[in-house]
Amino acid sequence: MDATHQTHVDPEHAAPAGRQAVVADEVFGNPDLVDAIFAFIQAEFPDFAGRAAELKAEVRREFSGIEIYIPRRSQAAREQLAKEVLSAFNGRNATEVARRLNIGRATVYRIIKQGANK
Repeated sequence: MDATHQTHVDPEHAAPAGRQAVVADEVFGNPDLVDAIFAFIQAEFPDFAGRAAELKAEVRREFSGIEIYIPRRSQAAREQLAKEVLSAFNGRNATEVARRLNIGRATVYRIIKQGANK
């Protein structure tokens, strides 16, 4: 990566301590999600390399043309977070709830609003 290309790695999405990020250069050099995912899988499972090209082609055939969003949290994790916010929020402690759950105050209020609409 050259000196003019600076990257920001969100600490929540950085590789765990003691482990180097596997696909950062792959993604920034070629932002093809399929290539990045397969680079990650190959780094984690070296024995997988033999089938990688074949499976990559199958993935491209199956999912070509589809736009996709990969959320930060799974549906189950989002539901659990909403339960925690709804149970901890007392109407005046959004900052405290946000700090305790490591989320923003806006997220607390969004969850409260969505919970009221259900």
